[in-house]
This record gives sequence, C-alpha cells and structure tokens, in this order.
Amino acid sequence: MKILVIIPVFNEEKNLEKCIDSFVNQTYKLSQITIVDDGSTDNTPLIGQKLEKSHGNIKFLRKRGSKSVASPGKKIIQAFNYGLNKSSKNFDLIGKFDGDIELPKNYFQKIVKFFKSNEKLGMCGGVLAVKKKGFKIENMYNKTHLRGPIKLYRKNSFTKIGGLVESMGWDTLDELKMLYYDYEIKIDHKLIGFHLRETGERYKNTKFIKQGRVMYLLGYDTILLIIGSLKFSFVNKSISPFFYSIYGYYNSLFKKEKKLVNNKLSKFVRSYRYQQILKKIGINN
Repeated sequence: MKILVIIPVFNEEKNLEKCIDSFVNQTYKLSQITIVDDGSTDNTPLIGQKLEKSHGNIKFLRKRGSKSVASPGKKIIQAFNYGLNKSSKNFDLIGKFDGDIELPKNYFQKIVKFFKSNEKLGMCGGVLAVKKKGFKIENMYNKTHLRGPIKLYRKNSFTKIGGLVESMGWDTLDELKMLYYDYEIKIDHKLIGFHLRETGERYKNTKFIKQGRVMYLLGYDTILLIIGSLKFSFVNKSISPFFYSIYGYYNSLFKKEKKLVNNKLSKFVRSYRYQQILKKIGINN
C-alpha cells in the first residue's frame, strides 16, 4: 500500500529533524512525505529544505501568505490541504501528522497490517506519550479518540467524508463522519509515539474556550456540554476548565456561528455520544 504523509509545521526547528528521522527510518517505506511550512519565523524552512535535498521521498513546501502565529484547527488544515493539492495523488493511505512527534520504527508496518486485514477500516493510528516524569500517555481525550497528530486514512474513506474541514474540531468531525458512513476506526494502544511537547502547550490560555466552541460546532446539547466540561476539569484537577468550556460554547451560540454539522449529522452525533456515555457507566453494553 502506498502511503502519502502530510506534515504541517510552524516553528519546529527544535523538533523537525528528529521527527522526520523517525519517518524515513520506518520498516515500511513511505511513498511521499510532504512538509508544509505554515509561516515559520525560525529556521524551520532551512531545515525543511535540507531534508528535501537529503531524501528522495520528501517534498518541502512553503505556504505563502500564512500568518506567523501558531493556531490550532483551521490554519493547520489549510496547510494540510495546501500540501495535499501539491502532492502525488497515487496513494492508498493518507496521513496527517504533526512535526513535533517521534514514531516507533514499526509504526506504519503495523498500521498497514490493520488496513489490509479489514476493508471496512477507514482510519487508524496509535497513541501519544509525553515526556513528563518519564513517558506518560496523554489522557485528555477519550481512549476511543484517534489523536490529530497521528492519523492515517484509507483513501476512499477520506474521500467519502469530504477530506478534512478547515475548522476547529476537524479531528473529531472526521471520526464522527467515518462512523456515520459506517467505516470503522482502529486505535492500537500498544503502538506508542512520543509527543516532543505537551498537547496544547502553545494554547494553554485559550484551549478550554476552544473546546467549548468545538462542542457547539459539532452540535452538542447542553447535557453533553456539561458532561464534557466536567471531564476537562476532572482531568486537569481544576474547576477553571469547566467554566472556560461553558463560556466557549455559549459565546459561539450567541454569535450564531455556523455549525459543522447539518441536522441529520447533528442528531447522529448526539445519539452516538449518549450511547458512549451509557456504555461507560455499564447501562448500554
């Protein structure tokens, strides 16, 4: 299976070489690795150009006109889609990865086996650990959520869901669409990559407001909002994330922001979320 990997990067001079080394030294060779610089102000472009010259399967691009600021969601996927448009279309699997991760050498070899053994598998990946008093698996998300920095999609499922949406919440919306179209998602919790910086490190002051906004964009109702916000507070051992998340949701509601889901998909999202909650508490097995 031919694999295209696209890596949007912004100011990754400290991490990019280590990241790319872990991609080019895989036991399963990647067909193409496209690095998209998204307005970096450090030496990231020089490193990207050097990597392109050193490896025949690496393509380095600079997205012109990008604001020189780190921003989750829309900006990252704009860079991803820019790279997709300028990359080879001859692939079976497409990956969206970050430039601050390090993968085990057998990462893609294992993932390809999952795809080959299950034609209904639409999306697959491992998990991420962060270096914090040793290596600790990041647990701010559900165990059924495939993390945005390490996603690999089957080409036909990627096309069916309409690719990646340039918005906050894209990496939850893609999963919900996969399930909506009856594809399966696989997360190998034994396949561990390393995050070279803690998730949300660049956005600590606003990340829970953004999480509340995402819940609005995905069509959550008030009960799901409260449950999700309480989880943020529980995981972070602070009451602040709860109120920030609530604020983010209602701020988007009052602004009448356009949601990412239509009525039919919105109903599916709420139904699926409630089923997951009931399953967790042992009511719906």
